Amino acid sequence: MKTAKRKKTKDDAKVILADFSLDRQFARQVLLGFNRHTPLRGLWVLQQGLFSRGDDRDRLRSLNPVGMISMRRPRKYAPFARRYGLTAVGVGVWASTREFAGLPYVDIDPVAIGEMAAEYFVNRGFRNFGMIGSGQTFHCPYRGDAFVEALRRRKLTCDVFDPRGKCPECGEPLSAVTGSSETMRRWLATLAKPLGLFCIDDDVGLWICEVCRRTGVRVPEEVAVLGVEDDDVFCNLSHPHLSSIAVPGEQVGREAAKLLDAVLRGRKAPKRPILLPPIGVTTRQSTDVLAVEDPYVVRAVRYIRERACDGIRAEDVMKHVRLSRRPLERRFKKVLGCGPFAEIRRVQIERFKALLSQTDKTLEAIAPECGFDSITHMNLAFKKATGMTPGAWRKQFRSRSG
Repeated sequence: MKTAKRKKTKDDAKVILADFSLDRQFARQVLLGFNRHTPLRGLWVLQQGLFSRGDDRDRLRSLNPVGMISMRRPRKYAPFARRYGLTAVGVGVWASTREFAGLPYVDIDPVAIGEMAAEYFVNRGFRNFGMIGSGQTFHCPYRGDAFVEALRRRKLTCDVFDPRGKCPECGEPLSAVTGSSETMRRWLATLAKPLGLFCIDDDVGLWICEVCRRTGVRVPEEVAVLGVEDDDVFCNLSHPHLSSIAVPGEQVGREAAKLLDAVLRGRKAPKRPILLPPIGVTTRQSTDVLAVEDPYVVRAVRYIRERACDGIRAEDVMKHVRLSRRPLERRFKKVLGCGPFAEIRRVQIERFKALLSQTDKTLEAIAPECGFDSITHMNLAFKKATGMTPGAWRKQFRSRSG
């Protein structure tokens, strides 16, 4: 005898399945942000075995879910969602945005990540670049591809690690003659130094720092290593500590929750993915170096990075290095592509962004901490640099909101 199906009542909650693996800080931040969206708070169920067979599926049916949020590729979760009649939103870094055409999706903009990484290394004087994280070997290659493209727009080239490439010593495929660490060692040995090396996430960055340590490659003097996601565990376990691009994981979760809530209420999902920009670079020991040979520029840049937020001017830099304006500007532009004043302003704006995203301080309190003598002056400089007002930037970029 068949059991009658229980009808849903008004008291039934909208159960949302969260298909996550919580081994990464980014995933935990996304889930935390998702939970902070008030209409769906407390209504989700963490379910890590969605695609297994047996008891999990029986339990799934008993929950009567209406929607899901997943960090898998759409070809994995979309058939599952259709089978159970679920509204699904994808999040994370597992596929190109093309795969999400017509599907609700929230992610960090890979093009913005690549541009940020390229600008970061160029501003530190690097002219030799490498990237690890392209092709089918890595789970989110689009960040790396964007880095290579950002350098190409600057008429700079980048060596890309490809385990399918040839061993420089014997001509055989690298993967056929070496283990992964030995493959990396041989590849790094072929590259010009000093090298700015971009890794598509902190896990890869941690591995690279370990390979360099074991093989005698000095980080950051020979190879400066930059990761993505600013994972506290990976970055601080690394020796030296890993620099990384911070991303707004909680904001991704909040946007995904809002999107899912809207679609469940009958609204149409946007045709294009929602892509959020990264927050900024957290500099640690793995990139704390200047790839510059000019001693005047090195001394000037160090002084600027230490004192820019004290309100120094270009004249103060000239006095510090004991060089007149025109020769110093000529040296700066040759090495960094900008003058001393532009470098002062860049450091001030980066500090401004950090305070906007990481604190709730007012603009009045932030201005003097960044070396500005007035809010008006600060607002004009910030909008010129970013194209946004500080208030709009804070709303869009800061890692947490009320």
